[in-house]
Amino acid sequence: MQSPAAAYAALFSAFGLLAVGITSALAAPDCQCVTKGTRVDLGTVICLEVSPSVRYLARCERVLNNTSWKKLEDGCPSARICEPQRQSLAALAG
Repeated sequence: MQSPAAAYAALFSAFGLLAVGITSALAAPDCQCVTKGTRVDLGTVICLEVSPSVRYLARCERVLNNTSWKKLEDGCPSARICEPQRQSLAALAG
């Protein structure tokens, strides 16, 4: 037969696991970030436009059971052709 202390420890452990399971189940469906009315999944990296003049690369993350944008770097990557390459392309086009 178990001692009363061991029985209480088992009971509290069971309730602790149940509480963790319920908390994760409730938190799982809303694990998305929102930007301009669009929902994106955790881990998604986007170019976040904060204002017309401020844009940066950000990742959707969870912080203290809330979703948040983590700034990765200033500015956003873009594909550009510099002037010497344009001239080369124009020469190839003929």
